[in-house]
Amino acid sequence: MPPSDWAKIISVSVVPVVIISACGLLCLAFYNRLAAIVSRLRGFQRERLHEQELLQGAGLDRGEEHSRRRRLLEHLEIQSARVVRRAKLIRLTLLFLLLTISLMIGCCMMLGLSVLAPRAIFIAVMLLTIGLLNMLAGMIAAMLELKAALQPAELESRFVSDMLQQEEHRPGDTT
Repeated sequence: MPPSDWAKIISVSVVPVVIISACGLLCLAFYNRLAAIVSRLRGFQRERLHEQELLQGAGLDRGEEHSRRRRLLEHLEIQSARVVRRAKLIRLTLLFLLLTISLMIGCCMMLGLSVLAPRAIFIAVMLLTIGLLNMLAGMIAAMLELKAALQPAELESRFVSDMLQQEEHRPGDTT
């Protein structure tokens, strides 16, 4: 086999290797993001348990305090559901990116094999194309998660504002 064939194989293998590297960096970022989201979700669950204990343990009547704690529990449940949805989108992103890496590795192997079996190039092109489509799907899932990223904070901000407004307008307040 002439040296020019080896040079050609190495040069065409660069594209999948660069994509593997890019996906690896993206995976690192999304694993970190997923860890932060899981941590926040655990915080919500601890908060929900605490509020539920206060609601049950205090023996509160059906008054205003009971109603306020019940609303807070509902709010925490809604936020938890939204955070779980975000975590699932990041998991989907990671699955697509990891599949892309696997397909690019297969592509590199087929490119190398194409020296001995020229028809392997067709499989390499197919793997590259499917890999790029998977990477695109991963980026779409990441964009959907990014779109949803501020929703829990906005929801919490509205909830706190509503609670503060209700406190200001309570009848019988002497403040």
